[in-house]
Amino acid sequence: MELNPPPPYPGPIDPAPGAVYPPLSVAQDTVYPAPPKYSATVVQPAPTIMHPELTVGQPPRVIQTQPALMVVNPVVVQPALADTPAPMTCTYCHQQIVTVTRATTGLLVWSVFGILFLLGIWPCCLIPFCMESCKDVQHTCPSCRNVLHIYRRM
Repeated sequence: MELNPPPPYPGPIDPAPGAVYPPLSVAQDTVYPAPPKYSATVVQPAPTIMHPELTVGQPPRVIQTQPALMVVNPVVVQPALADTPAPMTCTYCHQQIVTVTRATTGLLVWSVFGILFLLGIWPCCLIPFCMESCKDVQHTCPSCRNVLHIYRRM
């Protein structure tokens, strides 16, 4: 394999000292044509309607579609659950039930505890843990024992 150098570049061989490379050509007195004139109205071509060619001997194709089926899911609006047992339909076992309530320690109990503790009333800071009216209420289903809702005091 022989190494042949590439052919020389066809540019100027020796530029004059102090000359700018590549040499700049200055166009003098060049007159450009005026831009075309446009009218305000635009004429659109008329639409062309293409008719398919029917060949004799082939029956036309008939495409049948199935009617769309609409599936309607009923929306059941449950009553707002508060701190007392309420009748409702269980979302897990779908039975008509009256919820079972149980008091649980929530954010209100801990907030009152913290405030009383910081104020220096530490003998009374445990009272919120004994009061049912400060605790959150957890509603459960009596048949399947699932938690349905937690009523939060705060």
